[in-house]
Amino acid sequence: MPQSVAAVPALVCVDPARVAEIWPHVAPLVAAALARGGDGDLAAVECALARGRALLWLAWDGKKILAAAVTEVARLHGETLCTILACGGKGFDRFGALIAGLERYARAEGCARMRIAGRRGWARVLRDYRVKSVVIEKDLSRPHPEEHARSACVSKDGREH
Repeated sequence: MPQSVAAVPALVCVDPARVAEIWPHVAPLVAAALARGGDGDLAAVECALARGRALLWLAWDGKKILAAAVTEVARLHGETLCTILACGGKGFDRFGALIAGLERYARAEGCARMRIAGRRGWARVLRDYRVKSVVIEKDLSRPHPEEHARSACVSKDGREH
């Protein structure tokens, strides 16, 4: 009995003029990636794509979209870098190697670095990447037990403001 071999997915950069046509099909993938990462705003990503400040990439197996990624090229501290703002999909083992295509694009754009804005888990699967910084945060929406009920600024003369 012949076994079917899954098609090797292709990396497809969506023409910015066609992003609005493709976006409804991939927005859930991008939204899920942003939600898992805990940092990112789907509306801001969509706006960056619509204005041509970011590019939409697809992992396409010839029949369906396996994943969607969004990249942005920017200057920071005197060098150009490409940031993967979001990457969402199913079957990373099938599409993960496509990051090499994103890296080729970044080099062609003159980028000195490739950056991923996401979860720490990316460092486990992308062995050539290193954690360069950590973002920490505190949820301020509910009181913390050690915090005092009130907080005030006190001037040099002892008056509260």
